[in-house]
Amino acid sequence: MMNLKKMVRIPLFAALIAISVYLFPPFPVPYVNVNFTLQTLLIILIGFLLKPLEAFLSVFIYLMLGMVGLPVFSGATGGLQIILGPTGGFLLLFPFLSLGISTLKSKKKHLLYDLIMAFILSIPLMYLLANLWLSYTLSINYWRALLGLIPFIPFDMIKLVFAYLVYQKIPMELFE
Repeated sequence: MMNLKKMVRIPLFAALIAISVYLFPPFPVPYVNVNFTLQTLLIILIGFLLKPLEAFLSVFIYLMLGMVGLPVFSGATGGLQIILGPTGGFLLLFPFLSLGISTLKSKKKHLLYDLIMAFILSIPLMYLLANLWLSYTLSINYWRALLGLIPFIPFDMIKLVFAYLVYQKIPMELFE
């Protein structure tokens, strides 16, 4: 059963993801037609902060807002065509990324365990799966598309560490 805190927290975090696309303008990477954004920072942070269902629902609501046409995706875009485009695989995996991080995070904020687990989910696993859709929509070889994503890895690692540092500073009593 959801209490008032949860009912407020879920849409609040969905709104934070939507706002993040306006805080940092998208920087396009040629060849793979994917932008650098702050979205992944929020997706990871939500996984660390919220309980699994809350994390999943927050990101899912964000996706629904974008799919109905609200300009909440990278570059202030929205609509189903974005999900059907090259970045759709990443977007569709975002709720599962937050869910996975939330489910697998340690109970006592163990730095090494949490960072390794989040890294595995957010970089190798996310990239390998999302690249299936990316390579299909761009009609390019899977491995060639994956090579095009390499510039994102250092930035996603920085976002991952930053999200964890924020998570460590926030008292979890706020999220009970």
